Amino acid sequence: MTALTFVSNLTVNRFISSILRFPKLTLFLILSLTASCAWYGQQHFRMNADLSSLVKQEGQWVDNLATLEHTFPDTGNVVLLITSDSDPKLQRYVNGLASALASEPLFTEVFAPSSLSWFQQYALGFLSDAEFQRLLKTAQDDIEPVVQAAKTQNLNVYFGALAQQNQVALGPLLSAIDNKAVDWQQILKTTIDTPKAFAITLVAEPDDSAKEPNRVIMETVHRVIESQDLPDDIKIQVTGQAALDFDEIVDANNSITIAGSASLLGLVLILAIGIRSLRVILACYVTVLVGLTWTFAAGLFFVGSYNTISIVFMVMFIGLAVDFSIHLCLHIHELRARGDSDVDSLKFASCHSIRPLALCALSSALGFLSFYPTSYIGLGELGIISALGMLLGLAATFIVIPLFFTLLGYPTVKHQVDTHRFVWFGQELNAQKRLVITCACLLAVVMGYGATQFKFDFSTLVLKNPSSDSVEGLNALQQQGLGSSYQLYAIAEGEQEAQQWKQQLLTQSSVQSVTVASDFLPTDVVERYTELDKVINTTQIAQPMDYSAFGQLALSKHWLGAKELPAELDISSVTMNLFSNLSVIASGQINDIVDPVVKDLPQPLQKRYVSDDNQWLVAVTPKGDMTNVHELEQFISQVKEIAPNATGRAVAEQEVGNIIVQAFQAAILMSVFGIALILIWTVEKKRDVLLIFIPLALASLTTLGMMHWFNLSMNMANIIVIPLIFGLGVDNGIHIVKRFRAVRDIDAFFKTSTPKASLISCLTTLATFGALIVAEHRGMHSIGLVLTIALSSILVFSLVLLPVLLELTKKKAQ
Repeated sequence: MTALTFVSNLTVNRFISSILRFPKLTLFLILSLTASCAWYGQQHFRMNADLSSLVKQEGQWVDNLATLEHTFPDTGNVVLLITSDSDPKLQRYVNGLASALASEPLFTEVFAPSSLSWFQQYALGFLSDAEFQRLLKTAQDDIEPVVQAAKTQNLNVYFGALAQQNQVALGPLLSAIDNKAVDWQQILKTTIDTPKAFAITLVAEPDDSAKEPNRVIMETVHRVIESQDLPDDIKIQVTGQAALDFDEIVDANNSITIAGSASLLGLVLILAIGIRSLRVILACYVTVLVGLTWTFAAGLFFVGSYNTISIVFMVMFIGLAVDFSIHLCLHIHELRARGDSDVDSLKFASCHSIRPLALCALSSALGFLSFYPTSYIGLGELGIISALGMLLGLAATFIVIPLFFTLLGYPTVKHQVDTHRFVWFGQELNAQKRLVITCACLLAVVMGYGATQFKFDFSTLVLKNPSSDSVEGLNALQQQGLGSSYQLYAIAEGEQEAQQWKQQLLTQSSVQSVTVASDFLPTDVVERYTELDKVINTTQIAQPMDYSAFGQLALSKHWLGAKELPAELDISSVTMNLFSNLSVIASGQINDIVDPVVKDLPQPLQKRYVSDDNQWLVAVTPKGDMTNVHELEQFISQVKEIAPNATGRAVAEQEVGNIIVQAFQAAILMSVFGIALILIWTVEKKRDVLLIFIPLALASLTTLGMMHWFNLSMNMANIIVIPLIFGLGVDNGIHIVKRFRAVRDIDAFFKTSTPKASLISCLTTLATFGALIVAEHRGMHSIGLVLTIALSSILVFSLVLLPVLLELTKKKAQ
């Protein structure tokens, strides 16, 4: 026994003796500390959903983004999409909603293009050619006749003008007969395709001091919407960065609750099957819950807040910390089964478990901490919290377990251990050693090829719940062509360059639309108003026709509504109803209309697209699915080829993704190096270091290969898994190698408790980590899915390949 080991054992022995001597005081201290941590965590809990802010950012793309924000600030962090398939008053409701939102002090800017009088003032200039032609036809058929009659103040001229047409719409005349003033402007509008979707953009500052910074924003938006009492056929979807972040935090919190519950349930099942001792299960549970509470508070104290990646450790902790409790409890049980007293068993097991369990905690912490020195701050925070969790989980194990057994009694001793299934498995494995090696080599080739196809999905949309309101709203917004969070923005030096870029960009397959300031100018306004005026105010006057003859003609030609015409008319009433609303349309004041230029644009539009020094903003909307990384990359590439300074969320995520991939590569090297140092320090035969690394390397290849074959990709969340494979997998390797070298034979090895302990340990970790699969948050779900593949690979290779390698090399190694 070395001096260090002697001092360590003496310290642990005295520590356990203190707990046994003052159990009630220890219980009081533990309860007080745990309650304080729970209170601290509840009071200071905060979540950060902006994953791109969790990466150190530098480079030209950062400068481009800063220039964009400086030149064209406040582009909006909340977007309301208002749609209706049938309501003709949709625009009126949108304008009312925009006014209500503008009255809220929380919103520093409300941008609703539909409420600008600009578009009503130059309405003809914003019609498509097809719409304008339909409007001219309506003006000629319906309005020209009544204008002729109004000029002559002779209703019979109106009848004569209608008689010259083959098909006449008698609706206006029937309305006038029914004593209703005819709205000729509305008749013209019926020829125009009414927009079925509008967007309102809001700017609001999140409250970073709150637990959920965007909650007040979202609650205010929904309160204003509800106050408008809109018809049921009007649908409003809320999206934008604030809404996306809010929904992600809600999903993350719900997912942690669901996954945590599933994890605890899975833990019960594994422990019940593997250990079959209610008292041990309760002891493990209490230890995990105490350590979890300590870790939750410690993470907030040292890091300040959780993000949607680091919060995942609250579920991971359950599977990692319970391993400490299982190993200590089983060691105590083993000593008591051979006849040692309860107290001696507890002290001896604690002294002899502290070093291997501490090494396991260290190796797991190194796997998490491997991202800490990199530029990925988000996973660096997870590493800090995880390291704290390993330390506190270890401390909780050696405090709570002794205290629990001292106060509530020890579990019943079972003197017989059933290992015949493991013995049979070991014998079969020994007989098929060559086959196992052959299969491992073939698997390495197949999975190695898949691993070379490694792909990283940098889009943060793949981390969000696709059925959340904000994500569905984002997709709908892009489908309506009203914008997208993945728009790219470029700053052109003047109108000429902006127009040139626009023409080139519209030829690209990934671009749906391009918007510049001039797009808000009406088309051929003077020309269109002139043409409409010529149609309405014709110089020709039709021959008058009396009403009786007109009625007979209508019946003979089977005009729709002809049978509803009365035998006689109240001429004065009908004339007034027909002529009263003609002044605006038939005024003929086209001389007051001019073609506007960019400087005539309303201020809200102009400041969004043209800077004070005449720099033009070019907004490019994507066509494809922005959750598909290949389509997103194509969109970015095509836009930047034409507009090199293009920036926006898509570019930021791509650049952050490149940083994360570099951090991933550095993390693997640091994880492998750190684990290698631990193995060199703990394993007596240095060749065993290589043997332990072979299953871990194969587990890594298998994980990446399986992801390729199942069309999965690495993302900003699950990229931590590969470095974790070495941190989590080395524990089994150390236990198996040490026990194998002690018994010197594969058959003897499977007669020991180590295979069962390794199996239970892996299954508990697998059950708890795998519980993340049920999470609604896509990032957590992907972590759970990939970790399930990785841990399953570790379990198989540790209990199948590693014993075979040890058996085949035992003569050379010993």
